Amino acid sequence: MSAGTLEHADRKKGSSGAGSEQSPKRTKKDMANALVETLARGVARTDKPESAEPPSSPRQSEGARLMRVLALGFALRLAVLALSPNFVSKHLTTRVELGTPVTSYKRLVEGLHLAAQGISPFDGGLFHQSPLLLILFRVPFGWLPRIFSDALFVAADVLVALVLAKIAANKIALPGFARRPLVPGETAFRCPPSAVAMLYLFNPLTLATCLARSTIVFSHLATASALYFGTSGQIDIAIALAAVATHLSLYPAVLVAPLSLMAGGALQSRSESKPRSSFSVAGAVLALCKFATCFAAIHLLFVLLYGSQYFSATFEFTLKATDLQPNVGLFWYFFIEIFDEFRQFFIAVFQLTALAFTVPISWRFRSDPLFGSVMLVGVISALKSYPSWGDLSLFLSLIPIYEELVKYMQYTFLSANLLLYGVGLAPVFWHLWIEQGSGNANFFYAATLVYVFGQITLLFDLGSAQLRRQLDIEHPETREKTVVQE
Repeated sequence: MSAGTLEHADRKKGSSGAGSEQSPKRTKKDMANALVETLARGVARTDKPESAEPPSSPRQSEGARLMRVLALGFALRLAVLALSPNFVSKHLTTRVELGTPVTSYKRLVEGLHLAAQGISPFDGGLFHQSPLLLILFRVPFGWLPRIFSDALFVAADVLVALVLAKIAANKIALPGFARRPLVPGETAFRCPPSAVAMLYLFNPLTLATCLARSTIVFSHLATASALYFGTSGQIDIAIALAAVATHLSLYPAVLVAPLSLMAGGALQSRSESKPRSSFSVAGAVLALCKFATCFAAIHLLFVLLYGSQYFSATFEFTLKATDLQPNVGLFWYFFIEIFDEFRQFFIAVFQLTALAFTVPISWRFRSDPLFGSVMLVGVISALKSYPSWGDLSLFLSLIPIYEELVKYMQYTFLSANLLLYGVGLAPVFWHLWIEQGSGNANFFYAATLVYVFGQITLLFDLGSAQLRRQLDIEHPETREKTVVQE
């Protein structure tokens, strides 16, 4: 090996050795820089306030909103009843638009007084409400201050709002509802449950009904609970609650038809992508038999407690419309004017009119029994023998559950104006007729006719909207065309 080659190898070795000596110095410098950056980030992190817990999920926030709405509704009602009892007794409890012979708070108090004295409340011809209410109010009325009885009405009304919110949640969450087909290009409609509860609790008609302590709120609670358990698939509980609602107010018996459709399989599509319109006849018949059994069991219990006269004082009284006290219904004025020899015939006609829509509506909307139930609640509100503003409030609170139908409704403005005029003019015409004597019964009945016509218009519009939407789903090509019936 030459000397030049050895010199070149030594020079190369020396340069590599120098590099190896500088490498640790660069590594230490990098480590120092990294340490400084880490300390700087730590200081910056300590300067910033610690972030709170991660934001709650939409379900948790919706539940919190619902609880706030319910708490506010409860506090508002109880505060008015506790702070202004004289105003409530003078201006609300006596209103014929809020209380009827079968829902009046004063008649309930009279029945409780008679029962406390050991006298049957059904003998005097004054008390015509369900014995369930006598059992429910026996302890609060007899042993506790009045505020506890008031709290019972308020709690029932708030529970109605909660159940309505649960029905809206079922429509969103249950696959039997949530997977229903949509109109092409349409997004899923989801009305927040808290909005449904708010629309019920802060509806002036609902608020006035609760403050007047009308016992219709307990019928509403049983009715709404029956619909909730029916949509949840717990048909046995729904049927039992429907029997209770029938004992509280006769007309919820018509809801047995849509509940039977639920039991027969109309909502058995929870694991399927499409709802089924077919149903099991055996399941529907079994549901009817269960309802009859529950109703008979409650009836026998009341016969043992109060005797058979309770039946004539409640159900027969409602069917025959014996008391013609003015209300917001169609019966009272007509049967004041009718001749006695025609009374039985027209009683049958009026009552059958209210009941005749049960099977057609239930069958036509058999693919969605909940919507059929909403329609029947509206029919009850318009055509029962002793209606009140509270009946309308329940119907109006069920409509937002089907908010997807709003864009299909064509007579919303007309319906709203008719209802507003009917509700607004009724107290005015009552004042002119009863207090000033410058009017007569025709004034008040005219407001009643406008009020009922507004409900019927709303019913027609709602049903037409559902049918039109179904047509758009099944035949999308007809969306831009006008449907004409010949």
